[in-house]
Amino acid sequence: MIISVVSGKGGAGKTTLAASIAQVFEAEFYDLDVDAPNAEYFLKPDFSSKVPITQPVPVFSKELCDGCGICTKECRFHALYRIMKTVYLSEPLCHGCGLCKMVCPQQAISYQDSSVGDVRSGYSQRTKNMVHVGDLIIGSTRGTYLISEMVKKIDPDKLSVIDGPPGNSCAAVAAIKPADLVVLVVEPTPFGFHDMQQTEQIVQQMGKNYLIIANKAMSDASVRGYFQNRLKQAALTISLDDRYHKANLQGEILSQQFDEIHAGLQRVISPELS
Repeated sequence: MIISVVSGKGGAGKTTLAASIAQVFEAEFYDLDVDAPNAEYFLKPDFSSKVPITQPVPVFSKELCDGCGICTKECRFHALYRIMKTVYLSEPLCHGCGLCKMVCPQQAISYQDSSVGDVRSGYSQRTKNMVHVGDLIIGSTRGTYLISEMVKKIDPDKLSVIDGPPGNSCAAVAAIKPADLVVLVVEPTPFGFHDMQQTEQIVQQMGKNYLIIANKAMSDASVRGYFQNRLKQAALTISLDDRYHKANLQGEILSQQFDEIHAGLQRVISPELS
């Protein structure tokens, strides 16, 4: 079973809760927030491997290419453009789909590997399981590709927790796609609730089973105010507590330090695992 932990905005506490869920259920962990992965700060894995991830990108033969421009017209990602009779590649936009090579009448296109990032893996004593961290090359826009490659390695027969990117981008959707259960973390503020609703719509359109955790709540009354007249209520509310804040700053996993966090996560997630 795969649990994806996501949020509509950054700073909602998504990674904090993803680490706690992995600790409570001793799950394998995938940090797919590849632009800024930081779950290792809590999980403290002993990294033992680092695997480079590459993506095929087109290369054009100057001898064979006649500049017809068919490839530029067919590329759905607008990664190819033509100036005069020369075709150029905007590599950050390329998805490596291979369509340009298929439609080239001159067979002038071949492919070579281009580096996207790395995946570091290691065992965490805190979760009693493996941790995998995706590191996107700085400045790269191909986070979705790196996430998709990492998702291919997830064993659906094992219990795994994904820490997805915040927001509603293609990268976030790629992290939600393999999930059997989505845990949607919301910060109960006007901005937090607005962004959560956008992510919730995506989760619903994808037909995913999900639950909502309200994190950093000022009070139960404030959470009820946001969730009134809604069919889907918050399954768990975690208060804004200085003890949790200090534990976070020290790199502690909340579920290890606080029984109420451990019990709350176990109560709302365990029924979904059966």
